[in-house]
Amino acid sequence: MEFGEDMAGPSDVATDSDELLAHAAAIGDRAAFDELVRRTLPVLLRYANRMTPDRQNAEDVVQETLLAAWKGLPRFGFQSSFRTWVFSIAHRKIIDIRRKRSELAADDEFLSAVPSSSPTPVDDAMGTSLMDALERELADLPYNSRAAWWLREMEGLSHPEIARILQITPGSVRGHLQRTRARLAERMEPWRPGGTGNPTGVAEPRSAPIPRDAPAGGRGRTDVGARKHSRAGPVAARDTTERSVGT
Repeated sequence: MEFGEDMAGPSDVATDSDELLAHAAAIGDRAAFDELVRRTLPVLLRYANRMTPDRQNAEDVVQETLLAAWKGLPRFGFQSSFRTWVFSIAHRKIIDIRRKRSELAADDEFLSAVPSSSPTPVDDAMGTSLMDALERELADLPYNSRAAWWLREMEGLSHPEIARILQITPGSVRGHLQRTRARLAERMEPWRPGGTGNPTGVAEPRSAPIPRDAPAGGRGRTDVGARKHSRAGPVAARDTTERSVGT
């Protein structure tokens, strides 16, 4: 059967679940598959855009993924959800692109998926938006860490689903998520509510702490001592003069 060949008549599919649509598409229902494409294409494109450094590559990944899904549905077997299965196909397509670009190392833990020379949030200029900074930090993460974070935080997939997509264990997924969350929490600190409020990373001058015995005006011991010293000057001078006269 050719991709897009309509084997069934039109039906109202807008309210059907993904799994029901996938079962219908598996036996040739083009309307069911079109509805799956409508639902799935935006999330696949968002994912591919984060996982590949080139927009054209991302669009190619999505097109090839949907074509592979259409052809593979009769053999799907429904051992996972349709969405998990489609993300798994997209993952393999992205890996193929990364291999062709010689960007995939034997141990992906030590290789950034998208080598970036852009400044980090700490080095960036004041006024950079939170989303720009987050985009940059995600781009600098190793591939599996970035993919696991995106699938969990943005797509809401479970640990077992992510493990199936990335072909790693659920324990590895948890490890990737823990390390990524810790890294992002540290790197994005300047943008957090109540944070430093200084994304440039330039240290701002800090005022000296106010001692407990400081007067109500808020001046510390140094100021109090300075005032005493300024008053003591004339008094000391008068004492010296008087002693000189008496002598």
